[in-house]
Amino acid sequence: MVFVELSIFVAFIGLLLYKWSVYTFGYFSKRGVAHEKPIPLLGNIPWSVLMGKESYIKHSIDLHLRLKQHKVYGVYNLRDPLYYLSDPELIRQVGIKNFDTFSNHRKGITDGFNDTSVISKSLLSLRDRRWKQMRNTLTPTFTSLKIRQMFELIHFCNVEAVDFVQRQLDAGTSELELKDFFTRYTNDVIATAAFGIQVNSFKDPNNEFFSIGQRISEFTFWGGLKVMLYILMPKVMKALRVPVMDMNNVDYFKKLVFGAMKYRKEQSIVRPDMIHLLMEAQRQFKAEQEGSEESGAQQDRAEFNDDDLLAQCLLFFSAGFETVATCLSFTSYELMMNPEVQNKLLEEIRAVKEQLGEKPLDYDTLMGMKYLDCVVSESLRKWPPAFIVDRMCGSDFQLKDEEGEVVVKLREDDLVHINVGALHHDPDNFPEPEEFRPERFDEEHKHEIRQFTYLPFGVGQRSCIGNRLALMEVKSLIFQLVLRYNLKPTDRTPADMMSSISGFRLMPRELFWCKLESRGPA
Repeated sequence: MVFVELSIFVAFIGLLLYKWSVYTFGYFSKRGVAHEKPIPLLGNIPWSVLMGKESYIKHSIDLHLRLKQHKVYGVYNLRDPLYYLSDPELIRQVGIKNFDTFSNHRKGITDGFNDTSVISKSLLSLRDRRWKQMRNTLTPTFTSLKIRQMFELIHFCNVEAVDFVQRQLDAGTSELELKDFFTRYTNDVIATAAFGIQVNSFKDPNNEFFSIGQRISEFTFWGGLKVMLYILMPKVMKALRVPVMDMNNVDYFKKLVFGAMKYRKEQSIVRPDMIHLLMEAQRQFKAEQEGSEESGAQQDRAEFNDDDLLAQCLLFFSAGFETVATCLSFTSYELMMNPEVQNKLLEEIRAVKEQLGEKPLDYDTLMGMKYLDCVVSESLRKWPPAFIVDRMCGSDFQLKDEEGEVVVKLREDDLVHINVGALHHDPDNFPEPEEFRPERFDEEHKHEIRQFTYLPFGVGQRSCIGNRLALMEVKSLIFQLVLRYNLKPTDRTPADMMSSISGFRLMPRELFWCKLESRGPA
């Protein structure tokens, strides 16, 4: 009898879970939006992706190619119905023209932080007017002039990275796993350019700054499960106060940043790094607030306190630690798999080196290198670190095509996604998208690229505020490596990179193995 009752109870709970998991699956059918049939709980995410046997990136590209004849199509991400835009005009409307209606990221993950926590104050997490205030405060910090001031700090990290490669070659080791190598480089760049400390992760591979960075960026089962649960049941997870990030790691950076700020104020130290620039922005912000109060001007009360400053440093770290290393890894992979591109880039680098003579490489010369820019741009096309751009609809809104016809009627809080990776791999936007062709971005051909189909750093005011710094990091190290070494594939280098990627990360199963051959004195 007990067994029967228990069986009935389990069956009842199973039925409730099933009904809950498919409750939203009529959303697009009711609205006449094209979509593919979802499966319970997972939506349009295949089991093969969830189990790590197939790449979510490849799946999302294929899904786009099947549905792109529709200017808007629907995708169920687990239980969440998401509108995907495949039409550049609609992307323009959401990202630029009607930005005020689509100014926020989705709720859920960024709400996984206590409202008073440091992380909730980052530019990524802020919403509406508070986001706009912080963006306006930070924008002057990321101008070309300010980024140029950091070039010497980054150049020093380039020297340390190249010295490590040479020591490996001198010791008889010619093969290098690039993702680990570039992650150590980006770690050291962030340490010096953002936090004002110098570490050498090549000589001290287990330094605390690098170890904590790895823990923050590491994609673990528990970390992935927490993200999934925040998507499925954000209110429950927030009520339970389950943190997305280990607060012990946050405390480490808090002591680091606040200690540096206190010491600099006491000693009147000026260093051209992110802490200094943010401290200057903080002082400017307070001065403007005080001036407004004295003049009696009406304004929204806002602040830019030390926690706000720390939050931007943490965002800078989490955004730059993994993504820049990923971009460097894929750029190097494409260079070793396309030796004609590498040789052409080497010619430009040597021409610049000869032009400089005894003078060191400087920011303006580096950023003015046209073919290097084409190479990095094409790498970002094939392998954009941020594959998806998301926006939340702030009020009921009608998206219309170029003829003024209503394409879709959105409701407040509807989620709108732009599949950047799929746009970049759509042959209608980039012919033969699997081919690595830097010439797509040269002066002769770049006008052929349809507007709002190339979005490596996002779109509109919510695009990556640190893209200039990221490009400087990537270009400066690629310059030094190609100048000194011939990058060649090894037996462990995947011939078909897309097939080698699995799960949700932009990372091949075989990693990024590269053989380096010295070109002689630089």
